[in-house]
Amino acid sequence: MKIIVPIDFSRSSKIGVEYAAKVAESLNSEIIFVHAYSEGYQYAGYGAIVYPIPNNFNSYQKLYKEKMLEFLENFPRLATIKYKSMVAPGRTSDIIYQLATEEKASLIIMGTEGAGKVEGYLAGTTSEKVSKDVPCPVLVVPEDLETFDLKRVCLALDSDNLKPDRELKVLANLLKAFNARLFIFHFSKSKDEVINEQEIKNYYEEFFNLQNISVHLFSEGNTEDKITGFLKDNIIDILALLYRKHDFIEKLTELGLRRKMIFKSEVPVLILK
Repeated sequence: MKIIVPIDFSRSSKIGVEYAAKVAESLNSEIIFVHAYSEGYQYAGYGAIVYPIPNNFNSYQKLYKEKMLEFLENFPRLATIKYKSMVAPGRTSDIIYQLATEEKASLIIMGTEGAGKVEGYLAGTTSEKVSKDVPCPVLVVPEDLETFDLKRVCLALDSDNLKPDRELKVLANLLKAFNARLFIFHFSKSKDEVINEQEIKNYYEEFFNLQNISVHLFSEGNTEDKITGFLKDNIIDILALLYRKHDFIEKLTELGLRRKMIFKSEVPVLILK
């Protein structure tokens, strides 16, 4: 399993590295750190160190490779984890997409600041190259995250995706590796909709080969408020969303609400796409 972690040398990147290291250690995965840069642009990043701007490709490569190595030296935990790093000129979203495709990555982990730079990537709208299908799930980690627990996971569903039509291997691996409890949050389109709670529970117990599952049904009220309240009340460590167009989850990934639920979330958000 390969995990891609975009690096822009910010505090968000630091949090992303720390979280990725914990995940990679538990899943016995390889991490690929990547920095995408724009030629002719000077970035005063982590620690506000200012670097001179070279005037050719090889000099840029050398500059950012050195900066990447210097940045990663701040994480002793990486000493026991298989990883590699790379730098490349280009748009962040395009570089991530290309690398994830070439490496057959299973997961991308990034801090909220880095995620903000690729909002279109999450929604599949950055460019024609990225528009329809991104290659793997994306885990967005809040830059002010203080604890790295992974014991209580919430999977948000609606009536159209009660039984997922996609591979959930990453989520399954996380649940197993961390012996996590799964909370299934279901928001009905109508209060008159009949949902068999036990059937859902039985399905996911078999699907994930996991017994520690609970199902929670909601039908009225503001979706954002319901989820936010649920996350706080149940001390959730990760919120997992199945991204699909034309359904409830699409609403969660529209620009305004996405910023509230993902970029301002107090817990990491896993986009399963």
